[in-house]
Amino acid sequence: MSLWTSILAAFGFKKSYNFILFFIMAGGLFGFTLARLEYLSIGNRYRKGSAPGEWFYQHAGFRRVGITLHLGTILPCAILVIFQFIPAIRHAVITFHRINGYIIIALFLASNAGALMIIRHAFGGTLETQLGLGLLVVLTTISIALAYLNIRRLQIDQHRAWMLRTMVYMGSIVTIRPLIEITKLILTHMEAYYVAWPCEKIDFTWKQYGIPISYLQAYPSCAPPPNGTALPPGYEPMAVVKADKNGAEPAQIGANIDISFGLALWVALFLHIAGIELYLRLTPRESQRLRLVSYERQKAAGYENPGNAGLVVQRVGDAEPWIGPIEAARMEDVPLMGK
Repeated sequence: MSLWTSILAAFGFKKSYNFILFFIMAGGLFGFTLARLEYLSIGNRYRKGSAPGEWFYQHAGFRRVGITLHLGTILPCAILVIFQFIPAIRHAVITFHRINGYIIIALFLASNAGALMIIRHAFGGTLETQLGLGLLVVLTTISIALAYLNIRRLQIDQHRAWMLRTMVYMGSIVTIRPLIEITKLILTHMEAYYVAWPCEKIDFTWKQYGIPISYLQAYPSCAPPPNGTALPPGYEPMAVVKADKNGAEPAQIGANIDISFGLALWVALFLHIAGIELYLRLTPRESQRLRLVSYERQKAAGYENPGNAGLVVQRVGDAEPWIGPIEAARMEDVPLMGK
């Protein structure tokens, strides 16, 4: 037995390409998660490692609770979900697979709730960023709910498909990081971009990074009105900040990350959504094998239409009926009318 075959057998994989894809996706997610575990120290490591300007909204109150809830649940969830896709564990310790699955669902839904709490101002809070993050929350919530629904109905083929979608959608957060760096480099070779930041946010960010001079020297438009004139009720002073990857002060660097994040988010979503659908279309044999397993288990459980108890295309779309092997054999034995 070769070393490669031994590795495949140890993890329970039968196809090399499945293991390679698992290694890339799960390995990337695992490495990224390990690197971010230090962010569980919200007031220390996360505060220092977050993008300039993020801590202004998250240092206290409602959004401090949101970021704590999100990181405190999504990081352990990202580690646990990897074990769900190791065939050797899934086959040998089915009880662990089930219990781990319930824990993952609870953690994942809690993390999405935390994400919704901070989404308004995350990475600048632009409309494209809010829409992209909101779409990611909706996609992952629906996909993990459908995965749960299908496994409750013993529809294993659809459970596999929706859990794969959930994990791949989740992995888009990892892909965003290199895409942000690429976008930041591209922006350095284009005409300058500018964004509006609240003056209070700029002041907070400068103080967070320990800049010893007043931010008003760089942003004089934030200076209070002369002669002590009061600002109109509800007025929030704003300043124009240049988005610069190599900026001389943190607000410029934060603005550069803000405008890069929205683009990177949508590109990552497209790549991951298209990628998982392509993979599912290219592995119909595995889907059919699990459909037969679903048929056997549903038949043993007494379902009326075994093989079709879950959310299959035959129930919700326009498709040829799926007939189990026993029923198909019976149909072949029935003589045609008139013969």
